[in-house]
Amino acid sequence: MNLRSLNLWLPALAVLAAGSVAAQTAPEEIAANPERSAGVYHSYEYLPSEEVPVPKGYHPFYISHYGRHGSRYHYAEELYTAPLVPLRAAAAADALTPLGRTVLEKGEALAADAVGRYGDLTPRGVEEHRAIAERMFRSWPEVFSTRHGRECLVESRSTLVPRCILSMAAFNERLKELNPRIRTTRESSARYMDYLASVPAMGELGPRSHAVADSVKRAWLHPERLVASLFTEAAPELADPQGFMYDLFMLTSIAQDVSRPDLAFYDAFTSEELNALWAALNAYCYYTMGPSSRFGDPIVASARPLLRNIVETAREVIDGERNLAASLRFGHDVYLIPLASLLQASVSAARISDADSIRSCWSIEKVSPMAANIQFIFFRHERTGNVRVRVLCNERDALLPIDGGPYYPWETFRSYCEGLCAE
Repeated sequence: MNLRSLNLWLPALAVLAAGSVAAQTAPEEIAANPERSAGVYHSYEYLPSEEVPVPKGYHPFYISHYGRHGSRYHYAEELYTAPLVPLRAAAAADALTPLGRTVLEKGEALAADAVGRYGDLTPRGVEEHRAIAERMFRSWPEVFSTRHGRECLVESRSTLVPRCILSMAAFNERLKELNPRIRTTRESSARYMDYLASVPAMGELGPRSHAVADSVKRAWLHPERLVASLFTEAAPELADPQGFMYDLFMLTSIAQDVSRPDLAFYDAFTSEELNALWAALNAYCYYTMGPSSRFGDPIVASARPLLRNIVETAREVIDGERNLAASLRFGHDVYLIPLASLLQASVSAARISDADSIRSCWSIEKVSPMAANIQFIFFRHERTGNVRVRVLCNERDALLPIDGGPYYPWETFRSYCEGLCAE
């Protein structure tokens, strides 16, 4: 890391100290709701926070946004079939316990439901975006008002992936239902992919970051009890017990995203196993998509084009060059996570090398669950014209390592972002 990069990261230490407690996932949280252990596969969970009053004299006039697609099916058939293969083999040998037969039955149902739908947005994903759109509309009604002839134009763009396009459609549809006079434009074009979806570093670093994440997983997972609870002694020997344990966890994790909690089997795992599985998935996401000190520099830097677009579009709106009420962008976790990390937002500021410390200060389901979103709400003073910006991650305030929050002065925020985007 060069000196300039180091200087940009140092202010995040203060944010990390303030936000690490909120960012970590305690075992009690997973015990209260086992679906939270699904991490990046956790369906969107709206958790209201204490409202911070808007400074006197300021009114919202523009919103900029980047959102992950909503809940989806697993993107590949293998994620369904991998854990079923040994269960099917044991069933054929009459070597499953009653619990093993139940898990196989539920797993088969999940797999059958997903045939031909791999990677598709689910109805739950549609509802997540409709709900986020409605809360945005009701939280900032002045932004979406068309009273007294005011024009309200919402510009939306998505990646070329169908689940992102349909997420964009669901979001816009709800806004139009709430106010049919809103004008919307919706685009899914290769023209915008350089900032909506471009993280070449992930491909370049993939083999190394995945290898590290896999070694962490294998150090933390102990499948002996689980295997004994599912298979009898007559069952064929598992070639990779740890891999099987993780694959089975991946399978049950997707049940929430297809609105089939009845097909989940979290009870097959002990609380200790579930926490270890969450930690393994969390570490995988941190090393492959997050701001780790080992791989994070180029991954986080890939979000610069997106942040530049957010800041430059906001500048055009503020300076009167464009008449937009909202700019909505729809993409994926692999772009949203680097953006949150580049901003050094409290929920995603942890920059560490020790694998055992990841779980204490970084939680993927709080950074990028399904339908995760980062919102920038812009306010203008009715008399002075001064502008302030509020940053929300998953509809909760995201603290940045600059003065003036949570309603940051526009010039301070803009200067900070331009520094982050400097090559």
